[in-house]
Amino acid sequence: MEFLWNLVTGVKKDVEHVFQNGDLPKLGDMIQFQMLGFQHWGIYVGEEEIVHLAWPPVGVIKFKVRKDKIKDVPGVLKTAVWNKYDQKYPPLDPACVVKRARSMENKVLRFNFVNANCEHFATLMRYDKALSDQAKRFYFTVDQDFVQEIRRYLAEADCGWKCGERFQRMIP
Repeated sequence: MEFLWNLVTGVKKDVEHVFQNGDLPKLGDMIQFQMLGFQHWGIYVGEEEIVHLAWPPVGVIKFKVRKDKIKDVPGVLKTAVWNKYDQKYPPLDPACVVKRARSMENKVLRFNFVNANCEHFATLMRYDKALSDQAKRFYFTVDQDFVQEIRRYLAEADCGWKCGERFQRMIP
């Protein structure tokens, strides 16, 4: 019963936030997209654009990281700025977040709705941590191979810039 209560409360909080928040996005912000039954996430990179792990799939379990206009993301009921983990984890410098996200454009990554998803991607860009409340509600953990794949791409793009040694030390 507690599981069901936590699930309903978490979903309610997510949906309420997207419909109540009117903040204008700033570089490096996480953008929440309320879809029918779930949230989609991306990183704001300026000029009304986001970088996100996006539909449609390019393989059985592969999605492409794309840059799109916010208004062009399909199936959206409402959008909002929500840097939901800022109180728990310090975000990277906005310029670093944008550089990291842009360096990932057109990369094809494994995808799984529960342990390698768009929220994990967005939080890796902003906090250098793969987090997903949607997955956590069902007691799923992140796919560490997904995390390492992204970190290898970021290392190739020299995204230690302004992220300092903190990021570079984490590369295996």
